[in-house]
Amino acid sequence: MIEARDVTVVFKRGIRRKPLRALDGFNVTVHRGDVFGLLGPNGAGKSTAMYCFLGLIRPTQGSIRVGGLEPVPGSKSFERIAYVPEEPHYHLYLTVFEALRYYAGLYVNDIPKARLEEAIRRVGLTEFRDMRLDRCSKGMKQKLGIATCLITQPDLVFLDEPTRGLDPVIVKEFRDIILDMNRQGATFVINSHILSEVEMVCNRVAIMDHGRVVVQDDLRQLMKYDSDTYIVEFSGPDGLVLPEFMTATPSLHDLRRGALPSQHLPEFMRFVETSGIKLWSCALKRQNLEEAFFKILKGGPMG
Repeated sequence: MIEARDVTVVFKRGIRRKPLRALDGFNVTVHRGDVFGLLGPNGAGKSTAMYCFLGLIRPTQGSIRVGGLEPVPGSKSFERIAYVPEEPHYHLYLTVFEALRYYAGLYVNDIPKARLEEAIRRVGLTEFRDMRLDRCSKGMKQKLGIATCLITQPDLVFLDEPTRGLDPVIVKEFRDIILDMNRQGATFVINSHILSEVEMVCNRVAIMDHGRVVVQDDLRQLMKYDSDTYIVEFSGPDGLVLPEFMTATPSLHDLRRGALPSQHLPEFMRFVETSGIKLWSCALKRQNLEEAFFKILKGGPMG
């Protein structure tokens, strides 16, 4: 679906300032059907990469192919591509319904009213259909962008920080719509700083730093098990003295949750037998995306 090979983007910044190398040997592959997360700290080059995918910035060096073609805005290949920016700029004098009819109508002719109403219903804007956009919240405007995608039925959707600053209810609705569209065949590329959301929707990610992709992999591989640590849940009498090799904190329903090095597991199991505690679970620690993200950026081992 998307292939970027050895892409470099250099911005000139005047006579007295050094050129800015926004992308530096950038390589990435997005497969058809992916929900692909583009991650990295501020200044890593995520937005520049997305603008290159959209044909808004031409690489200084290297090549980009979207659907097998060089990205050129306005070309026929872009009829099946959608982009929802972090801060959409709409004609604010339009109502929600009028805006959807206008913007979706730029891509699809003679849209039946019932189809517009269904898209508005699906993103939860029915009661606001006649509200002017200058009175709508950021979340409502983001929903309008997704509603436009529902009308145009794109094969490829780019989302730039889609849930930043939105309340948890709208975030959940966004997540459900993205996953539903993906099940129907849409591919997504999501630029986001909210790692917990990426972890819930993406199947593959690329982590960027200083204009390069540091790691590109299946999300499950990045969140692999830590073979050196076990996580245990147990219950026991008050005043129980734990072995020195483990740490524990209170958990739910009078349970305690602890961590211990894997080499001490046999010793811990003997402690369970002799101390009278009840062991509820024992499993290798699984790191989350945030832990993997910071390990990768610091150049540490992945576990």
